[in-house]
Amino acid sequence: MGFTKNLSIRSKLVLLLLLTSLLSIMIIAWQGYRSAQDALNEATHNQLNTLRSAKTQQVKSYFKNIENQILGFADNRVVIEAISEFRTAFHLANRESLTDEHKTELENYYRKEFIPRLKERTGGESEVKNFVPKSGAAAYLQYHYMAANPSKVGEKANLIKAKKDEGYFAQVHERYHESLHSLIKQFGYYDLFLIDHETGDIIYTVHKETDFATNLKKGPYAASNFARLVKQVNEDKRRGKVKFQDFDIYTPSYGVPAAFVAITVYDGLDVAGILAVQIPSKELNNAMTSNLDWENNGMGETGEVYLVGRNHLMRTDSRFLTQHRDRYLKKLKTIGTPAEKINLIGKLDTTILFQNINSEGVDLALSGKTGTKEDIDYRGVPVMSAYAPLRTHGMDWIILAEMDMAEINQPIDKFRRNVMGAATVLGIIITLLALFAANYFTRPIHALVTALRRVGKGESNVQVKVHRNDEVGELSKSFNEMTTGIQKQQHLITQKEQENELLLQNILPEPIAKRMKEGEDPIVDHIPNVSVIFATLTGLAIKHNDSPEEAITKLNRLIGEFDEVTEKFGVDKIKTIGDDYMAACGLITPRLDHGKRATDFAKELIKITHRLSQEFDQKLSLSVGIHSGSILAGVIGKTRFVYDIWGDTVDIANEVRGDKLSNTILITDTTYKTLHDQESFSEYQKLSCCDGVTMQLWQQKVED
Repeated sequence: MGFTKNLSIRSKLVLLLLLTSLLSIMIIAWQGYRSAQDALNEATHNQLNTLRSAKTQQVKSYFKNIENQILGFADNRVVIEAISEFRTAFHLANRESLTDEHKTELENYYRKEFIPRLKERTGGESEVKNFVPKSGAAAYLQYHYMAANPSKVGEKANLIKAKKDEGYFAQVHERYHESLHSLIKQFGYYDLFLIDHETGDIIYTVHKETDFATNLKKGPYAASNFARLVKQVNEDKRRGKVKFQDFDIYTPSYGVPAAFVAITVYDGLDVAGILAVQIPSKELNNAMTSNLDWENNGMGETGEVYLVGRNHLMRTDSRFLTQHRDRYLKKLKTIGTPAEKINLIGKLDTTILFQNINSEGVDLALSGKTGTKEDIDYRGVPVMSAYAPLRTHGMDWIILAEMDMAEINQPIDKFRRNVMGAATVLGIIITLLALFAANYFTRPIHALVTALRRVGKGESNVQVKVHRNDEVGELSKSFNEMTTGIQKQQHLITQKEQENELLLQNILPEPIAKRMKEGEDPIVDHIPNVSVIFATLTGLAIKHNDSPEEAITKLNRLIGEFDEVTEKFGVDKIKTIGDDYMAACGLITPRLDHGKRATDFAKELIKITHRLSQEFDQKLSLSVGIHSGSILAGVIGKTRFVYDIWGDTVDIANEVRGDKLSNTILITDTTYKTLHDQESFSEYQKLSCCDGVTMQLWQQKVED
């Protein structure tokens, strides 16, 4: 392992102990994890298969009970007599007619009650003319038992006798309605129908929805699943033959999914008619959800059992619609379910015939297979699914028992976290032990390595304590001698750096020196508002009895005092060339009053010259020229560099100074305009500049 070549002995020892221990922990933990996961999956499979089998038996028992009840209804003498008398009453009602006013009331019932409610629930557009009967028993009976019925929609069964119906139907209805109504309430059916097997007319219903008195062969609901069931029963009139019809959208019930069961009723040897009941989805849902008590029936927080038809549509409601409605509808939206279908599920509060199930488990069950597999459910969520076909009483369905993988994996995830936590704690303990052992053997070397790293980071006053006389002790002594030598060298280097820094600051302004130290190259700036000052000294001559050193001393004295007042006026010295002194205001630090400061600075220079003229006993004079404008400033040179300024402003200032008027300040018109004390200057001659432009000059004589 090549990477270990660069590791310390201490690190290698720690690494060896850690790898050995952690590898053992990982192997044991992995084996435990896999065993626990396999056991959990097997337990989940068994649980879901048990649920699926139990619910399958419940469904079959449910339909068997319905079959037995319908057989009992068909043999009930009240039902047999009711069919016979309602057939006669219905035929007699065909002879009745409605007034135009009554027809209008019936149309208004459809227009104001049925159509708006149907549209609200299903969203479709429907026309009254497609539903309302125009004449005959259908129109007559629907008017009296629906339109003129004072009970609201859903409670029409409360009417026992229609006040305005004076025909035979009213008498029959009054005689049998309460008994038939009690019958469906007792057994939990949605509605009960009596049908003329010869004509296909629905001669009686308990709840008086819009299918009442219509014809199932040619009426508005002739294409419904109910009509198909009645046709099948009519074609197979065997005594005691109960037929079921799968769920479908049923318009008279305002789009609610409905399933039906029907039987031919015999009166002795003769067919009396057909009895049918509308099966509610509630009881089937209760069987699948264990009366909404999922948790206490082994389904946890996400488990559910539901039925699916061959068309891949649900036949029972989703647990998640019932338990977490808003979250479920939002989930459907996120997985791309059409908004129209989501709205229908929300309005009708059911997933029956609206929720598509397109999982692999459904396809396998539809092909006749039974099994358990990991799958993706109708919410797009990973689940464990137990699937099987369910065929009973003419229903070709499949049954699925499912639970979210996230919930199934909760125990194994907790086990994994516990194992990881234990492994972490053991790793920490092992690491501490390994560090303690390694530190015991490598402490002296570690101290020396630490000292070397400090030296590598720039520290020089590093010494290690020597407590040993072996090779490590000798190495420590050599190290101490080395760092002592480094300290001496660094002290000398620091002295030289300070000297260089001072020299650089004397040559360059501090901000420029800083930029140069930072490596900026080239250093050049365009400065728009600067006043440039040129001053020329005259009269400083070497007397016959003066030595060259004395002359230089006088000049240094003069220039030194000039330099001292630069800071007072915010002026930056540029250079001196012989008797010429050059400075600028607004160069390093921008100044709004650079013209004023420049002129005040010039006055001070002349005053200094007056004073030293008396002290030196020489007739010294100073002529100053000032011009304001933009300049270029920068460092020139690589090895022998200087900070200088140049441009037209510098050239003009130099030319202005050229008149050499004794102890006089000459300024250009540009500088003059920036001053507030303009009255102290008087107009001077005009100057023809280097570019041919004529410029007005102003002067101020500075008296002694």
